[in-house]
Amino acid sequence: VRREREIEEGKGKRLSRKLDRQWKKSIVVRPHPSLKKLQEEEAAEEAAEAAKSA
Repeated sequence: VRREREIEEGKGKRLSRKLDRQWKKSIVVRPHPSLKKLQEEEAAEEAAEAAKSA
């Protein structure tokens, strides 16, 4: 949040490299909802096939 505020205020110098690193790590990359749905369907199909062969 702090880094985002700095960007909005147009500050060139970062308050802290450490803070910047924490900010970057705090961002969680989530798959697109439609992609997530596709992956769930594929997992369900694989589970069904595994059940058949077992």
